[in-house]
Amino acid sequence: YRSVSQIIAYEVPLILAAMNIVLMTGSFSMTAIVDAQSGGLWNVIFQPVAALVFFICALAETNRAPFDIPEAESEIIAGFHTEYPGMRFGLFFLAEYTNMFIVSALMVTLFFGGWRGPVLPGFVWFFLKIYVLIFVMMWVRWTFPRLRFDQLMTFCWKVLVPVTMLNLVVTAVVIKLVR
Repeated sequence: YRSVSQIIAYEVPLILAAMNIVLMTGSFSMTAIVDAQSGGLWNVIFQPVAALVFFICALAETNRAPFDIPEAESEIIAGFHTEYPGMRFGLFFLAEYTNMFIVSALMVTLFFGGWRGPVLPGFVWFFLKIYVLIFVMMWVRWTFPRLRFDQLMTFCWKVLVPVTMLNLVVTAVVIKLVR
């Protein structure tokens, strides 16, 4: 139940953070979102709170520390990895790092201008931005201690959800006043 509770708890603020970008660009299209960030004005400049909340929720969604509660419960014998030797163990980590790559690619598209950048080709910028975010995810894992489950749920429902709701309302009001 804890894994399901964690997933649901962090998907709500994750989606609310992404909705700020959809409101700003007026489109669900990833290409339109990247095109709206042309000229070096990335969405992270206008929506730093949404970017931070999105990153925190992305850490929780990928079960990275300090939000790796499902692994922490059975850590006495090294977690769920004990029963999977060799290649099966490798596939668990491949899936974990693939998930980190996908979440980072989504964050780069929404907040950091996607494939746009000066001089270098677009795919180089895209992968460079993704790998910087993956490095930051690893850095957070190495730096912060694990949260208890009650701390995690309290942080989500009493901090992240109200902050993202307030940010969404402020964004909607500003957009209504500007247009």
